[in-house]
Amino acid sequence: MDVFTSNPSLSKEELRNIADKLLAHRTYGPPKPEPIGQPTVWADARMDLCETLHYFRSYQGACHSTGGFVRGFMFDKVAHLRDYIDSNVVIARAGGGQVKDKESGEMKASGDQVEGTTSQNLRNCMAHYNPVVIITGADNPHMPSQPPHQYCVLDYFKPTHIWTEKSGKSNIVRYRLEKLNAQKISWWSPKTHPDTIALGSLPPPFVRSCGTCAKESTQIYLNGWMCLSPSCPSFWLILPSSADSPHTSPREPAEADLTYDPRFLKAHTPWPNDAHEYTLKPVPASLSHHDVPGEDTSEAFTRGLVCPDCGRCTPRLSWSGWECPCSWTYMLPHTLIPALSIREPLWPLSDAYTCSRDTHSPLVRVSVSFAHGYRVNRYAIPGIDGFVTHMIANQTVVQERGGPDDMFEALQGLDIGLRRRPLEGAMLKGGLFTRHLAVNYGMPYKFIAATASHAFPAPSHPVSAARSRLTWAARHCLSAASHQDRAAFTTHPFNEVLALCYFESQRISYHDDGESGLGPTIATLSLGAPGLMRIRLKAKHHHGVSNAGVYTPASPVPGCIAYKARRALAPDLALLKGQISPTAFRHRLKQIPHELGLTARGTARDVLALHVAHGDVVVMHGRALQAYYEHSVEHAGKLRFALTARYIDPESLGEGEGPGYVVGGDEGGYDGGMLREGMRVVQKGDEGADAVENDGGSATQHSL
Repeated sequence: MDVFTSNPSLSKEELRNIADKLLAHRTYGPPKPEPIGQPTVWADARMDLCETLHYFRSYQGACHSTGGFVRGFMFDKVAHLRDYIDSNVVIARAGGGQVKDKESGEMKASGDQVEGTTSQNLRNCMAHYNPVVIITGADNPHMPSQPPHQYCVLDYFKPTHIWTEKSGKSNIVRYRLEKLNAQKISWWSPKTHPDTIALGSLPPPFVRSCGTCAKESTQIYLNGWMCLSPSCPSFWLILPSSADSPHTSPREPAEADLTYDPRFLKAHTPWPNDAHEYTLKPVPASLSHHDVPGEDTSEAFTRGLVCPDCGRCTPRLSWSGWECPCSWTYMLPHTLIPALSIREPLWPLSDAYTCSRDTHSPLVRVSVSFAHGYRVNRYAIPGIDGFVTHMIANQTVVQERGGPDDMFEALQGLDIGLRRRPLEGAMLKGGLFTRHLAVNYGMPYKFIAATASHAFPAPSHPVSAARSRLTWAARHCLSAASHQDRAAFTTHPFNEVLALCYFESQRISYHDDGESGLGPTIATLSLGAPGLMRIRLKAKHHHGVSNAGVYTPASPVPGCIAYKARRALAPDLALLKGQISPTAFRHRLKQIPHELGLTARGTARDVLALHVAHGDVVVMHGRALQAYYEHSVEHAGKLRFALTARYIDPESLGEGEGPGYVVGGDEGGYDGGMLREGMRVVQKGDEGADAVENDGGSATQHSL
């Protein structure tokens, strides 16, 4: 123990010597010494961290709070100059409230910070003795040693102090956190100069009440005691009555001269659970001893695992299970989810046509027809050359031999290459993967996420069978379209199927399928758990203005904001574009939002909400539909497959992006018209399995 620590009271000179000793080896930025140990939990990507750890799930911010309590902090590159980290103590500025300075490029306070939700949640932790976990990034300038990985978990810490001080002209909120179990070795202690001053070995920090506001404040800096209540007139002032102040009037301390009081740094705040062992490695989900359908695709099994061999946070990226780069794997056996078990009891299937649950805007026109076991809801969206058709399957369709029931069960027993795919252009450190699993067949699909592609399998394979079924469905829906549209689909039929797989609680957010090189018709077959597909106008078309304040010159559609005014403006704007320079035209586009009172706040309401059940088909047709509208899908259940067929122009693929195999035509030849009205396929095992019943019904249509 340091010689100074045995004294019951210390002089200012002795305290300053201890402070110098504590701060002597601080290195602000690289190079840093090696740590004495290794973290038990770490990650190279932020996504891996957030998917694995229950105490940190913040993809962007530095704090993860839930239920009124802080669970974890992440301290990385963006740090305040007075932040501090040693073997047992962390002092940090509260997150948020910073902007990049235009001149220096550094992050600076944009205004006064006040204690907000995070501070209150931290105070709840203090009141309930809830420790929080601290994670460091490799770029944290205040770490006493160099973290061996991009993100390293330090340990459990107890918050002890929350206060406000000044930095420049702004108030900032600061936190002090102390390692919960100071007896444990801190792996991040530097090899070259281990911390020799133990917590609680110095006299307690100086605390006094302010003569102005009567509130107590702890002395943080050796420069002198100051009131830390931001509403007090004496806030952040060293008073002349203080023995530490050589001045005759109150004044703020010089920031460059501020030195932490070692009594504050090394104070020990006892908690009743100081010696408790809280796990840094989340308890992995494990299968029960029973064969429970859907257990391995439940939300618990979508989380990452900490590799037991190397400590890396390992996300689940494949249908089969987890694979750590160090070669550790954990593969789960899948218990079949029978197709019969996914029937919705409140919406029973029968051989009659299924009732609709779709909802839509009054502006949307729907026409309903009944054919081949499907209720066919066709939606026309005003101002758009195209349509959305929802083909709602009945029991006859889903139980058809080789149909949705068989396909759903077959996909569960096959390894078709389903994996999560990296998202291009993700700004998250370490990259970001799709939440769903995906694999592509036929012509390579290069958009949104790079997805591995394979040649189409045999016609009986569920992927090829889906392509064949969707080809028939698209032709059926296009039968009422123009001759040109029908001819285009005949010339360019579906040559690709993207298979997506969703486990429990997974979804795909709003997007469109209007990438260059795609055909105008897209069809999706839903298998398994029911889904909800929402369709809404894109923000720029709804508001008429971008986030940058630039007017959207595209023709407005009914339902958008200021539709009449924007429609009246469209002809003159189109004429003006050809008469002035691009710079002048853009200047005009920036004026219009102010004239019409347009803002980019908020999102459009859904114009369509399709309740997509097992065996249903959704066909979207029209390039304008994808240009103006976007859609999302979420589902309720343990497992759902969505197989989407498109035409991809081979000429749109760049060098090296084409298939290394032949993409042939549809060999399945599925014809839903052969499924007669009222047909009921007898379930397997029944006598006369090939027998059918026919009520002699015929297709009908009704428009609303």
